[in-house]
Amino acid sequence: MRVAVFADDISLFDTLTDFKITLKNKHKGDVWLSDIDGISNKEEADALKGTKLYCDRQALSETNDDEIYHADLIGRTCVDEDDNIIGTVVSVDNFGAGDLLNIKPPKGEDFFLSYDDQTVLDIGAKILVSLPEII
Repeated sequence: MRVAVFADDISLFDTLTDFKITLKNKHKGDVWLSDIDGISNKEEADALKGTKLYCDRQALSETNDDEIYHADLIGRTCVDEDDNIIGTVVSVDNFGAGDLLNIKPPKGEDFFLSYDDQTVLDIGAKILVSLPEII
């Protein structure tokens, strides 16, 4: 089976209790070719399609000073350089071209902001962002 892995430490798979997954080799990007105990045919594999597996927060390693888990961004307020509230992070998504902050402004529709060094200037109690100019 192909398994998309969004963890730097693949030993976290050893902590799973619902499945015994053996990662064989990296396929493309974050995808690994894997064996899952008890899954022996395509129909059984198809039944697991879209299944998401999570580990306990305590199993995660400590982050360095310049790192943060995406989950820790959710719920934080985004402000611009003048401390104006831009909105609140509701999710961190990646559709293939890089991480995006999904931000819910005080009024209006959610919007995406690229999660990179040009737009996310500082992460503290609030997230300091630089909004791109819109033509």
